[in-house]
Amino acid sequence: MSPYRPERARQLLILLALAVGLWALAWSLASALAPRIARAALPTLQARLEPMGIGLGDVTFSGIRISPWLNGLVLSDLEAQLDLKPLDRIRLRSRLHIERLEVRLTHPLGLRGTVEATGLEVRLDPSDRPPQLPFDRLSNGHLAVGGLPLGDPRQASRAIRDKLQALFSENQATGEVEFSGEVILEVDGAVQVAKLYTERVGEAFALRFREEDIRAIAQAKDMGLVPEQIEIVSLYPLRAPVILALTDQARALATKHAPDDVWLQDAMRHVIWSFLLARTFGPVFATSVTDAQELRPGNTPNERAMDFHNNAVGRRLASENVPLAALPHRVRSDLDVIRHPDEVEHFGKDRLLR
Repeated sequence: MSPYRPERARQLLILLALAVGLWALAWSLASALAPRIARAALPTLQARLEPMGIGLGDVTFSGIRISPWLNGLVLSDLEAQLDLKPLDRIRLRSRLHIERLEVRLTHPLGLRGTVEATGLEVRLDPSDRPPQLPFDRLSNGHLAVGGLPLGDPRQASRAIRDKLQALFSENQATGEVEFSGEVILEVDGAVQVAKLYTERVGEAFALRFREEDIRAIAQAKDMGLVPEQIEIVSLYPLRAPVILALTDQARALATKHAPDDVWLQDAMRHVIWSFLLARTFGPVFATSVTDAQELRPGNTPNERAMDFHNNAVGRRLASENVPLAALPHRVRSDLDVIRHPDEVEHFGKDRLLR
């Protein structure tokens, strides 16, 4: 056992104190210079983002803090005007607010890391809202994108943009990306709030709505969606408001054109609903939505066969480009439409569609 040497212990303590002092000095200098550096870098960042389709203006933040380990920084209360079409004539009408924006280096040797936004709020101007996006307001949002090349800010910004674009246009993004937030949906003039979040699907992430929110919206609109349909709508959040609006439109048209005949109204509702879904999303998706409806309990075999058949008629009329305005008359007169469950037995199995 080596003898205790006070001189060596003192040297180690001096070195440790020196290292701590240098670290504290570096952290203090970095924290003091960070706000000035961040504000000086803003014009360069804005210029680099604009060719990528992102315009930023009037950027402010209340504070900036460097991580004690010098591997990241945190911006507080970031506010900015936003423009997702910076090359058009309508400038900076959307708003962005982030309570806490953290940039964190997770792989120092490769200069790769994560950008995380908490307390994210976005209000999009109609000129900035992409056509496939069913909402223009987001609140209580959280976004985390990992594996970013932080050593190259332009490439990191492009990677974030590409992942968000894939998530909100194709409903699938690969890599490390997590998102959640409350969005404001407008369904047939009524404003509803729904929780949107990402869920891992294999090697990718996809957007989902909470099923309880879709159920509450359907109940408020008295749509009578079955659990299987609620699940389908929640799995396709970018289509959800359109699906709900088409469901309500089909019911309203059927009630208007067949107010006193329950079974004619039923036939009209199924034909028009299937027609609208097929015309909007294609026959395959329309079939998955309308078939789920027939899983609800309480229908007799003839009623279920009638509904399946009339759904198929609606898809066929959509493929023939029949005008929507012509459907009420076609349902009343078309020999291929079943207008009462009792007609199923005499219709002939070879003519029944599914």
